[in-house]
Amino acid sequence: MKTLKKFKNTFMTFSILYITLGIVLIIWPEISARIICNIFGILTLGFGAVKMIRYFNGNTYDTAFRFDLAQGILYIILGIFILAAPKVVISILPFILGLAIVIDSIIRIQLAMDLKRGQYTKWSTSLVFAIITAILGTILLFNPFKGGIALTIYMGISLVVDGIVNLWGLIHATKILK
Repeated sequence: MKTLKKFKNTFMTFSILYITLGIVLIIWPEISARIICNIFGILTLGFGAVKMIRYFNGNTYDTAFRFDLAQGILYIILGIFILAAPKVVISILPFILGLAIVIDSIIRIQLAMDLKRGQYTKWSTSLVFAIITAILGTILLFNPFKGGIALTIYMGISLVVDGIVNLWGLIHATKILK
């Protein structure tokens, strides 16, 4: 039950972040990608620093197989890269977001099938939403857009739809599990 609650909270947090990020991309498409890169770069640097601090402050036996030092160094390098080369990151951002949305959609397709097994009457709605978001994510993977602003707005719309569909699925899955 504790694992289920943790999963639910994590899923809800990511859904809200998707919606928020999507709205930001839709409202401010010109500057949002650069700002997102800066924020993500700083957060990645911070996460790397936390990992390294955790490694050096930890017990020798506790840290033996956690790889906090290596992960910390890699996160710091990644954070520096994101901050130093935002144009490169922005150019691959549609692919990364598309991949994340497709993976998320595949998980929700499985959830829809689990809802069907549990004889939940609205399982097909969950399946349709998962397929729609998988299509949105696939379009991002292949990036047919020529203009950066149009692509940014499309990424925002895709994230908002994916976040809403995630929340809808979470609410209905929670009802079944109660």
